[in-house]
Amino acid sequence: MPEWFEYALNFTVVGLLIVFGALIIVALLVAFISKVDDRWRDRESAEKQSALAADQNIDTTTLILISAAAATLLQGKFHIRRVRRLLRAGGQRSPWSTQGRAILMGSHVVSKRR
Repeated sequence: MPEWFEYALNFTVVGLLIVFGALIIVALLVAFISKVDDRWRDRESAEKQSALAADQNIDTTTLILISAAAATLLQGKFHIRRVRRLLRAGGQRSPWSTQGRAILMGSHVVSKRR
């Protein structure tokens, strides 16, 4: 076998090993990043669920400020008759129902009093 052929064969084998080694490293890196991303999404989902499960309460100062802002915006006198919780503290909550309720409540238009 000529010397140049042996050199070319060695060069080809080394090149293939380097290419496949790099591909293996890239595949392992992608798999690692995918697992980290899945854990991150699971943690965010758990945080969102715990935020939905947290007891929602509003203090009187915040309620007064919100009602004053609404009255100022609509340029009229408004009296708050009652404040009630739409989602019960012990009831089942799902993101689906919460989003539906938010869309429904956001669709109501309050006319300006003159």
